[in-house]
Amino acid sequence: MIKVLIDLLTFLRTTVPLLFCVAVFALLFIWLAKSIKKYYYIYYTLFAIPFLMVVVPSLLRIFGVETSFNFTRIPVLGEILRDYIHMASLGHPLLIIIMYMGALDVKNTYVKRLMSIRKEISILSGFPILTHSWIRVMNNFPEALKYFTDHAEFMENPRVTSALGAGITNTVLVLGIVMLVLFFILWITSFDTVHKRLGGIRWKKIQRWSYALYALLFIHAMGLQVGRMVSSAATTKPQTEVVAKAQETRPAQGGGGERTQATPQAQGGHGGRTPSKGLADIKVNNTAKQWISVSSLLLIYGSYLILRVRKAGKKGKKKGISITA
Repeated sequence: MIKVLIDLLTFLRTTVPLLFCVAVFALLFIWLAKSIKKYYYIYYTLFAIPFLMVVVPSLLRIFGVETSFNFTRIPVLGEILRDYIHMASLGHPLLIIIMYMGALDVKNTYVKRLMSIRKEISILSGFPILTHSWIRVMNNFPEALKYFTDHAEFMENPRVTSALGAGITNTVLVLGIVMLVLFFILWITSFDTVHKRLGGIRWKKIQRWSYALYALLFIHAMGLQVGRMVSSAATTKPQTEVVAKAQETRPAQGGGGERTQATPQAQGGHGGRTPSKGLADIKVNNTAKQWISVSSLLLIYGSYLILRVRKAGKKGKKKGISITA
């Protein structure tokens, strides 16, 4: 039973990573709500440590301090850091949870528990998101900018398989800088000291920009997926054509006097029966995973939009009733 559960969780983690991480972190936050509220500084520290592990060595290299030590090469810790850096594993799910809080019914017990630590979750989300952004800016942004500043040279790179795919990918990567600036402003205002200095009215006006952030986040995530799919399709097509031509020129076997022998199947200790396959044995190819990722984004942001519009409509009706009364 435990093995089946582990196989199921592993399958979901690798097949629908975004939905899986959103569900897992939502349940964790509901369960740990009181603890996070009371010991928020411990959680902030735990989330800040991986940020420092990634950013500090990178800063040292910028200032000419070369170091061969890399935390990501340490077993187990390296896996944790890679998941921490990867937006779909931590940063994006946390933002989705924060986003949905504003669209769900606050009277619901579980939503109420999440709302009680919305500020804390917002601050926690900043550490992995800023880490991811740092890596993107240092490693991907210069190349993405080159697509626009020196397009001809960029397209000569043999790794570029599709002009359309490269255009979509690099556009949303550059757009990520706008998203980073907007997120940083919203993140800073989540801290009590900044909130108090701004005052309630100014703070609320700034927080309304979160809707623009959610829209940009959807465009950014969807653009990366679509750009990758277009580029992958352009790469796969020539390979398919080469394989097809090779099969056409391959001589037919079995009919030219050569006798083909059937290879007997190896039998294990199952009395000749084929062992039953579990979820761990199901392999989902990259194309299917890409379509699943696109579908997940449409499901998450589409349902959020419906819920948000519905909630705004109900709020408007209540205001109308109170005015007439």
